[in-house]
Amino acid sequence: MIPSVIDNQEHRLADVLNTLLEHCAGGPVDIATAYFAVSGYRLLRERLHHVGAMRLLIGSEPTSGLDVGIRPDRRGEYLKALRGDLEAESFNEATLRLIEDLIALLRTQKVQVRLFDKGFLHAKAYLLFHDRVDEHNRHDRMQPYAAVVGSSNFTGPGLTSNRELNLVHRVLTSEDAAVDHDAVHRLGYLCEADPAAAAPAELEAKAVSDATRRLIKSEVGARAVADLEAWFERQWGDSVDFRDDLIELLDASKFGTLEYTPYQVYIKALYEYFKEEFGDDPLALGRSAVDLAEFQEDAVKKARRILTRYDGVLIADSVGLGKTWIGKKLLEDFAYHRRQKAVVVCPASLRAMWRAELAAATIAADVIGMEELGREGFDLSRIGNADCILVDESHNFRNNKSNRYLALDEAIHLNRGRGRDGARKKVILLSATPINNDLYDLASQVNLFTQNQADYFRDAGIGDLAAYFRQGRRIAKQHDTAAGVILFNLLEEIMVRNTRPFIRVAYPKATIGGEEVRFPDRKLHTVEYDLGAGDGALYANIVAQIARLSLAPYMLETYRKKSAIRDEQEHEWDTGREIALVGIFKTRFLKRLESSIFAFRESLRRALVFEDTYLDYLMDGKVVSSKDFQKLNRFLSQDEEDEPAAASIADALDDKEEARAYLESLDKVDLNAFDLRKLRRDVEEDIEILRSLYNETADLAGRDGKLERLKQLLAGELKDRKVLIFSSFKDTSRYVHGELTDEANREWRREAGDPVIRRIDSGNHPDERGHILRLFAPIGSGKDPGDGQQIDVLISTDVLSEGQNLQDCGVIINYDLTWNPIRLVQRNGRIDRIRSPHERIAIYNMFPEEALEALLHLVETLSRRISTIDDLGLLDASVLGEVVHPRTFNTLRRIQAEDGTVLDEEEARAELAGPEVLLKHLKEVLNREGGQTIAELPNGIHSGLRRSKCYGMFFYYQAPRVTGEGRRHFWRYIDARTHEIRENRYEIAELIACRADEPRYIGDQDVFDLQERVLSHILASERAVEAKAAAPTAVDPIQQTVAEELKDALRRQSVDRELTKACIQFLGQPMGRALHLKLRKTYDTWAETRDDAALLAAVAVLADQFGKQRPAAETTGSVGREDLELICFEYVTG
Repeated sequence: MIPSVIDNQEHRLADVLNTLLEHCAGGPVDIATAYFAVSGYRLLRERLHHVGAMRLLIGSEPTSGLDVGIRPDRRGEYLKALRGDLEAESFNEATLRLIEDLIALLRTQKVQVRLFDKGFLHAKAYLLFHDRVDEHNRHDRMQPYAAVVGSSNFTGPGLTSNRELNLVHRVLTSEDAAVDHDAVHRLGYLCEADPAAAAPAELEAKAVSDATRRLIKSEVGARAVADLEAWFERQWGDSVDFRDDLIELLDASKFGTLEYTPYQVYIKALYEYFKEEFGDDPLALGRSAVDLAEFQEDAVKKARRILTRYDGVLIADSVGLGKTWIGKKLLEDFAYHRRQKAVVVCPASLRAMWRAELAAATIAADVIGMEELGREGFDLSRIGNADCILVDESHNFRNNKSNRYLALDEAIHLNRGRGRDGARKKVILLSATPINNDLYDLASQVNLFTQNQADYFRDAGIGDLAAYFRQGRRIAKQHDTAAGVILFNLLEEIMVRNTRPFIRVAYPKATIGGEEVRFPDRKLHTVEYDLGAGDGALYANIVAQIARLSLAPYMLETYRKKSAIRDEQEHEWDTGREIALVGIFKTRFLKRLESSIFAFRESLRRALVFEDTYLDYLMDGKVVSSKDFQKLNRFLSQDEEDEPAAASIADALDDKEEARAYLESLDKVDLNAFDLRKLRRDVEEDIEILRSLYNETADLAGRDGKLERLKQLLAGELKDRKVLIFSSFKDTSRYVHGELTDEANREWRREAGDPVIRRIDSGNHPDERGHILRLFAPIGSGKDPGDGQQIDVLISTDVLSEGQNLQDCGVIINYDLTWNPIRLVQRNGRIDRIRSPHERIAIYNMFPEEALEALLHLVETLSRRISTIDDLGLLDASVLGEVVHPRTFNTLRRIQAEDGTVLDEEEARAELAGPEVLLKHLKEVLNREGGQTIAELPNGIHSGLRRSKCYGMFFYYQAPRVTGEGRRHFWRYIDARTHEIRENRYEIAELIACRADEPRYIGDQDVFDLQERVLSHILASERAVEAKAAAPTAVDPIQQTVAEELKDALRRQSVDRELTKACIQFLGQPMGRALHLKLRKTYDTWAETRDDAALLAAVAVLADQFGKQRPAAETTGSVGREDLELICFEYVTG
């Protein structure tokens, strides 16, 4: 029996309508609904296919525009709402067939759809029609038979689960419904209260028959249905046709047949990925005194968002694009607008610049030189309560074992990791080249703001940061993939980066201070020099002799007697490290040989001093250990200035007494464990080779073809030009400066126009350096040179290769080969600036005409040997900076061939190519076509393209972030054969990137099977990350050791119980290396005294200084299947 009232509790409207539709099969149906969804159609699908005709009248929900008198676009608003409903539907085969079926039904002539656009139609009614009951009388067919009116929309929830209220009216009441004793009783009760009504007894006396009752009730129902029919006809007449719009919307959805191009899918993916980049900046804090270009303003906007989310950001704009100004504006947010404490940590050479820039913008911040930070006795309280710490040239903190790193790490953890205002410290890192040699370089810097929390990026899908970098390092070594590609998913979370190619495309009309931003062209020039008659053979012999060196003092394990080897694995480890160390030393010899004979001979002299002194020790029956790898690595590092104010032990070893003092600092070993006769013989042979090389090269020092070629260049095509000459070695730079300014070269200087020539290296006091730079580049430094004579030629080591603006100069000469491409990028950045007055800058690179290949071959061989040892896990990252990457040799050959594209390639590789590479493609489209067309592409679209050797699918899902605002992006590519799933968004973007004319090709991949595998992979990864976050934190062994001792003390009842429990909890938190060293010192003191109370007191002090707030007990949760929304997908077929 059809109920009178339907509320989806006792009776579901979907069931009632299906019953009525079955009874009225073949008849028409009219439906009025404020909102329609395919979920509603799904419930009535079978029965609707058997109706004779259907009219669907759709209303629309009210919009906010009505409140302010704005006439809404009903059609557009409704289409947008329905599109959102479709996009929320899961993409599966059942729904796909449902939509196909609905589209087919709508395209038949029996279906009409209209939209009421005259106002707000909120009504819901369902009218069903039927033949006359008398089958013998067939005229006047299809009268209304029944109607449902109430609150239920034609949606899934409206028909099934929402608490609704609907009434059913029927023209012909059934016999069962006609006899209703309860209704008779209620009528009688009302009649007693109403004198005008007949008495119940009179009603009973009339003895109304059941048939009469049925007729009376049917008349009432017929009246209601007729009125509803008339109402529907009036609304229908006031509405507009909407059938084609609805079909088009359904067909354009992920369930439809509308064919999208591969290009549309690619642009859709980029647009949805970068959508947060566009629009106003909600985090801006009032007026600013820092004038930026548009691309810099956008960088600041993104940096603010990253800082809000992660409390740290990496500003990695290419050299010369104004990272300082972006950092300055961020400091303005904290130090000026919020009145918080800010600190700038920078190289000493940049302190004056930072102080001047901050003062000009009235930004109060303490500026500290990073060299000062690393000195013993530095007052960390200057940083300990800072709210914001900006680290300029942060790549100088790539070594987490250096004093400066330990000091900064400790300062960040101080005050429980929080600033003066009580919030977690904000860390802003500035570096165009955050990775120097190894991915771990970046890991050290990132840990400065993660404060060593392994699951810090769990909301980005990275559950263990250390494991993420380990995996990345393996990939880098196996496939020679750029770091920016490997770490793309992390970099997108933390990095802001602009490049010249990106700015040219995305901001073609960018200006700073009303001045157009432009970049000079770069031109490579090769300068070849003659080694002199017969000298080529001599150089080849030198290279061969270097290869013969055993450098026995650094290879002690190879002389260990077999009987003295107690641990084979440890012996293998130590031997591998020593072989690598010897390879590094030989490589340095070769590098200095190429740089200058003077620098090479200085290395020979110092090596002779060292080995001769070592031989004295052997004669005295003493052998020193080579296990102190760091100390030995520092020795013979010569004067390469990898870092500001770098110092080497070798610089001081100018006599045997100093070498003896150094050797005394190394541990002594058991004489009986080594073959001393062989060791002595090899040391003596080394001394013989070194002395022979020193003597043979004496004549070369007097006829330096390389220096002569430089003089020709300066007196010729570069005459009257401002020139910056770089060398990797202080010995070389001092030698060149001394020769050019020597009295013997007065005539040459006159020919060269009497240039003013100066030199800069780590030996100059910072104030002196600043003065020299003002005289060399008054425009770039923004300083009046005063009465000093401007410098024309400046000779420098790489102490000057970072942070300085030397745009006055338009010429660089690389006097020696650039073995580290990052140095090439940094050097070029000194003169390649956005405000350069030069239309073209020239980069000259000096190469020997002969012997280059022999030298390159040996360096390559040595580097390959060191890399092989590293592959076995026998080296730590600290020595890898000495290894020349195999790719570098090809780079040097391309530089020699004046291939200018190598600069762009090395810049992209060295500077962590990140999201801006993809954003450039999107910006090109937005600048050309605008964003409206892209924004109108619905979610869930798909296409296909051909790619060589590929057979798989790309899926892009989004989900809300578990914590904070914004959306998470899940890009996945699944191989249809192996089911291997890739997550790296950069690699996937390269796979689907295409031009607008890319042809569409749909393969035969099983989309639903592959999608299910991808969804399962995403959900499993999310569960793994959540489990990792919930698991106990993995801590350093020293933390575990101290915690166990405190537990033992607690069991002995020798310490305060509550304080001990608090300290044990503190020992379970993530800690940095600086804190580990403090704990080690504390433990060593306890081990001597066994004073439990003193141990607890010392740990309690550390806990008070460094203890973090306890995290919330509840889990952060993870993404569920229902959270994942399909944005687009693509067939990728070979």
